[in-house]
Amino acid sequence: MRIVGASFNDPERNANWIQEQNYQYEVWTDTNKALAIAFGAASRGSFVPSRVTVILNAQGQAEVIFNPVSDIGNHPGQVLEDCRTLFGP
Repeated sequence: MRIVGASFNDPERNANWIQEQNYQYEVWTDTNKALAIAFGAASRGSFVPSRVTVILNAQGQAEVIFNPVSDIGNHPGQVLEDCRTLFGP
């Protein structure tokens, strides 16, 4: 399993933010908004993406899409539960 985030920020700002937050996963730079648009987190005119989580299978196809992420506090647990259901322990 691999966890990746995406942000409109430039790579340097993302790197600083990742370090400050002590994130344990990658954050990709999506300055052209291609990922955000593809997964419904933004439109071309958006300045800030919505919080969207997409669980992809090994072929890169969406299995589950949380759009929008409604309960940030419980969301990580829900995503892990869904991953276990889809892909096993």
